[in-house]
Formats: sequence, C-alpha cells, structure tokens
Amino acid sequence: MTDASASPPPGYRQPAIAWLVEYKDEREPGSRFQAGAFTTETEAQKLLDQLGGSRLYGEMWINSGLAHQTVQDWEWDR
Repeated sequence: MTDASASPPPGYRQPAIAWLVEYKDEREPGSRFQAGAFTTETEAQKLLDQLGGSRLYGEMWINSGLAHQTVQDWEWDR
C-alpha cells in the first residue's frame, strides 16, 4: 500500500532551475535587481563575467531558484 500524499497530483510538472544574475545599485540602498535569468549556470556566469566590470552595476552575484508552472505545482513542492 502506498501513501497517496507521496505521489504528485495529476498534471504536476517539475520546476525548472533558473539561474539569476543579480546586482545592487548603490543609488537605491537595500534594493536588489536582476540583470538576466538563464536555464544554465554556465550562461549566467557568462553574463556575470561580461557585466562584472561595468560601472552601471554594483556588486553582482548568481542566485538560483525554482520556476514552477502553476501555483498548484508550487504548493505540492512545499
């Protein structure tokens, strides 16, 4: 016998990983902004390398997160 709560609901889709290039803008203390989002860490790193020396961006880093297709999918993953 299996536990029904251990199985995803019908129609569930696994989330994708999003790699986000984020930065601070010293003109807006405490704020964080996104320069771009990618499906691979490699591409995110390329953008970070490309923009890292720019005066338009402050401190920069890569963050990752899950991108769900529906709220129901997100709720099941909680």
